[in-house]
Amino acid sequence: MEKILKEWKEFVNEATRTKIFSAKTRIIVKKPEGAAAVIDDTLALLRAIPSITVVNSETDEAASTPAKAVIDIEFKFIPRSSAVVRDLRAIKQDILKVSELVLSASPVKRMASSLTRVQ
Repeated sequence: MEKILKEWKEFVNEATRTKIFSAKTRIIVKKPEGAAAVIDDTLALLRAIPSITVVNSETDEAASTPAKAVIDIEFKFIPRSSAVVRDLRAIKQDILKVSELVLSASPVKRMASSLTRVQ
């Protein structure tokens, strides 16, 4: 009986704690001619999205071209609902709406495959 009560308390504590997840995505940003700070400006706009916290960003020089920059981003988020994949879809839409220069973001499947629980 003690074991059952202990497991129940652990379950309740787990359910009430805030869950924070980490995921990765890759975005492609258009670099207009003469705009040197496009990557920095785009990252600043991404950091302003209220539902995510950008943890790490790295430009993939090998995949980038003079017209496009490829940026790998690791971010943390607190799920808005019980369906994390739905939340990832919403986050992807938020990323795409940040700027006209953001051309694409990783598929939700790729984001979900990198999903880890932080807390």
